Amino acid sequence: MIVVSVLAGCTKFDGDVKVPAYIHLDRMGVEKRAGSGAQDGFITSAIDAVQLVAYWEGDESETELGTFQLPCTVPVLRKDTITRLRITPVVKQNGIAATRIEYPYYEYVTLEKVNIASDSTTNLGAKDSLGEWFINTTYRPWTTNLSITSDTLLKVLAQEYFEDIQFTISFSDKVTRLTNDPIVRTGTGCGMVVVPDSSNRSVDFEIENEIECNDPTAYLYLEMDYKTDVRLSVGMRSAYYDGGTEDTQSAVTLYATQEWKKIYINLGRLWSQFNHHAKFHVVFSALNSDGTGGKVYLDNVKLLQM
Repeated sequence: MIVVSVLAGCTKFDGDVKVPAYIHLDRMGVEKRAGSGAQDGFITSAIDAVQLVAYWEGDESETELGTFQLPCTVPVLRKDTITRLRITPVVKQNGIAATRIEYPYYEYVTLEKVNIASDSTTNLGAKDSLGEWFINTTYRPWTTNLSITSDTLLKVLAQEYFEDIQFTISFSDKVTRLTNDPIVRTGTGCGMVVVPDSSNRSVDFEIENEIECNDPTAYLYLEMDYKTDVRLSVGMRSAYYDGGTEDTQSAVTLYATQEWKKIYINLGRLWSQFNHHAKFHVVFSALNSDGTGGKVYLDNVKLLQM
């Protein structure tokens, strides 16, 4: 996994260009891949930066312009038309800005023949109704058939959108399905956990389906949308070896938020602490440390491997 830093400033090139050209992008989203059959909740995203790599005709190598937080206006000290511009989606791993990564499950986007001119701004992509310039990516080709072996095919190990159509996982009974409520993130439903205020003990729940993953070299990420009144721990329960006693470890603790947020949780690092034991559960704990209680909302939960 490549961890990237967000850069600022002007990339320098050989030549006598003194006044930079600029390229501009407001946001990057995700759209459905043609023929994927994914629900709308599958494509919720929080791409907050992009890596830009340019190719000029006659150059034998690429030129990395840098990684920039969106929206961005990037200076380029070159006047020639960019033959190809590669735009790679970057997200906050575990919700932390300092560990932004090139997300391995998103495709990069390539634009051909991007015209630039000194002291002028070239907008990338399309313009929406709010006047923002945007570009959409897609997930890599994916499957729910876990018996398929491929180094490039994204596998959906588990997914839950709390809609009428049930997919491959179910949560413990502490998670209830809330339907047609204004709080719902996407579609018609979301999951809700009630944390009582009568006790400062945590409320624990989990994905009841046992997950099986036999490739210790695979990326393993949990994506979800969440809104919570209390701190929420997300982790894994597994044994360290066959026949061993199961243990529970936390991968990340999320703080209370008044708005829905999207997060990409790296479970691969935690999985390695369990010696990549092939079977595990994804577990959650609502941490009612101050005894005030509240609610936890979840939506568009999916576990991905590649």
